[in-house]
Formats: sequence, structure tokens, C-alpha cells
Amino acid sequence: MDIELIQGIILKNQKNSRINLTQRDLKLSFIPNMALGIVGSRRCGKTFRTYQLINELKDIIGPLNVCRIQFNDHRLLRIPSSSLHIIDDAYYSLYPSKRNKEDVLFIFDEIHRIEGWEDYILYLLEDLSHKVVITGSTSTLLNGQFASQLRGKVFTLEETPFSFREFLRHYKISEDFITSEGQSYLQNGFKKYLEQGGYPGLLDISKKLHRELLQSYWDTMLLRDVVEAHSEEHINIAALRYFADSLIAKLSCPMTVSKLVHHMKSEGFRFGKNSLYDYLGYLSDAFMIFTISFYSKAERVKARNYKKVYCVDWALGQAVCGAEGIDPTRILENIVFMELYRRKYDISYYRTKEGYEIDFIINRDNSTEIVQVCYTLNNETVKNREIRAIVNSAEFLKIDKITIITFNEKEIIKETGLIINVIPVWRWLLEK
Repeated sequence: MDIELIQGIILKNQKNSRINLTQRDLKLSFIPNMALGIVGSRRCGKTFRTYQLINELKDIIGPLNVCRIQFNDHRLLRIPSSSLHIIDDAYYSLYPSKRNKEDVLFIFDEIHRIEGWEDYILYLLEDLSHKVVITGSTSTLLNGQFASQLRGKVFTLEETPFSFREFLRHYKISEDFITSEGQSYLQNGFKKYLEQGGYPGLLDISKKLHRELLQSYWDTMLLRDVVEAHSEEHINIAALRYFADSLIAKLSCPMTVSKLVHHMKSEGFRFGKNSLYDYLGYLSDAFMIFTISFYSKAERVKARNYKKVYCVDWALGQAVCGAEGIDPTRILENIVFMELYRRKYDISYYRTKEGYEIDFIINRDNSTEIVQVCYTLNNETVKNREIRAIVNSAEFLKIDKITIITFNEKEIIKETGLIINVIPVWRWLLEK
């Protein structure tokens, strides 16, 4: 590998280090002698969050003290792990006076593409003046490679597409719940969020181009973060795509892989017995798909019940789903799921013996709540059905904290000793 090539990459990236971007809420900090890992779906803003980190550290680390290497650069794909030391050699050949005297920030995007990369990170961490950031688009880096192969030398955080609060910040809309004008801005902001989704790079473009780019995101995720990431598995690409699209069609709905297996085989697909279960794991690892289980303390009960499936971004799901689209309540439910996920809740769903379904049972810090999502309660039949499901479930599960999230309705419902808080989704998303 040519050291001058690496020097050129370092210098080019240093020129781009001071770009102005919407501030993200993910807090980044370093632990001494540990690398910082940032994971999340492709295009959700991991790389740009590291640019913001550079700005946050500007009083400690200047722009020339940053060495950024992006390993999705085709010129670096075949670099062997034994040659990775050329990176710090190239940096210190540019700035020899900084060695062992100034803190240097090394940022590696997608370094996990290089087999054996972990030893290089451990080598860099031997120098206490080195701060190391690693980004990746697969959750195996969160719980697998980062955790085990770096032997406790990495602290990993997850980034997601824009939350509603970040979306409002991007459009400079203040969180004014007091005035009618402020509430109108928030409501209109949510309608835009509902339509555009949270991918930072796709805001303020035409609807047609927005949809086409989301579809290209999905295709790239399937190819790069699933097929290429598991090349040794020889994935059936046609079966994977059909399976992934089928999951999106079941957005916010219960599903079983076994039923999809039977359906796809009847359609003529051929694949191994456990292939679809593996594919579901790969899609989850790539932060494309999330699933939640039936609420129960017994693992065997969870295992024999359906799972519910959600997409990392509802606009992405809409783009993949096709012309028929996805029901508005299901879209709303996906939005609520992603916010609960950001807030680090343990999330399940529940279904009573009578067939009533609770969208979310959430738990955190030994506090359990019921969260139901309904686009509107204006229809008396719908309202009675939702309340009946909540009352039956709350009494059986002994849960007294209950919220119904709607598109734009607010009230307090008192029913058989229970207090049910009905709140508009745009207000709930901004709760501290």
C-alpha cells in the first residue's frame, strides 16, 4: 500500500472536518484506553456524527490532529490487516512533532471490512495519546466482534435516523407547547416527519426522488450489509429480497417465519431449512428490521407465539412496500416503536385469550407500562375496542400506567378504576 495514497486521504478528510450539520442527541464520550464504537443502519448519520465530535473536541484536538480513514473506499478494500500500521505511519510522517506529545483522533469508518482489523485497534490503544472511533452498519459489532475480539477495549453506542426532536431541530422549529401557533408548527412538523421519515440525507427533496433514493438505500443495505457481510453463506439473493419485502409488508403486524417459509416454497423458492431464520438475523444485524416478542416471563411462551416486525424507518418501509402502501395506524405504531427503542425500553406486545391486542408492553427500571397506538378514537366502535383490550390486559397483568398515542387527540379516560392518558403522538415524541 502506497504511503502517499494514505497521506492524501488523511489530508482530504481533514479539509472536510468542519462541516455544519444538525446536532444529534447521541452523546459521545471517551473512556481512557478504550475505543468508541458507533453502530447503526446505513445512512443514518454515523459518519456525520463523528464530524460533530471533531467540533465538540475542537478545544482539545485541532483539525490537523484528526486521522480519518473510510474503508468503503475501493482503494483500501484489499489492504491486509498486517499493513494497517501504514495509517499511523502516514499520519506521523505528515506531523512528526505530534507523536507522543499531542492527542490524535483516529476515526475508522467500516474498518470491520478488513479481516483481522482488531489487532490494529489494540495496537493504537497502547498509546494513551490516541483516541479511536470505529463506525459500522452491523449490530454484530455491538454484541459480537466489538465485544469479544477487542477484549473489553471498546465502548459501543447506537445511532438511528432522526428522532422527531432532531427533525424539528433540523427545520429550526421550537418545542412550543404553550401557544396555539407553536402547537401548529409542531403538528405541521410531525406531518412532514410522517411523510419524509428520519434519514438525514433525504430531507427537502421531491417525493418521487425521495422514494427512489429510499429504495436504493434498501437495495444497498441488502447487498452490502447482508449479502456481502455474509458472503461465506452463499445467500440466495432472490429469496432474501422476497423475504425482506414480505417482512416490510407485515410492518407492525404479528408474523411467523414458518408461515413465510411455506408461502415462499409454494411460490417456487428453494432454500435451506433454516435459511429464512438466518436471513431474519442478518436483517436485524444490519439494523433494517426489528422484532419484538410476546410479553411473558417464560421463554417457551415467547418462542411459540408470533413476533411483531418493525422497520428502522417507516418512510423506508413505505418505499419498499409498493403502491398499496401501509395503513396509517401501522405507520404510527412503527414511529412509536422506534422512539421506545431509542429510549432503551424493553419492548414486547400482548394478546389476550379473547384476541385483544396490546401494541406495546414496555419495561424499564422495574416499571411496566401499557402503550397502545390508535390513529384516532373518534370512531366509537374503535374506541370501545381499544379500551376493552386495555382493561382486560391491565387487570390480568396488574399494570396501572397506561397511554394511548393518537395522531392528534388528547384526553383522560377513566375506566373501571384505571386512568388512561390519551396523548397526540407529536407531543409524546417530545417528552423528556
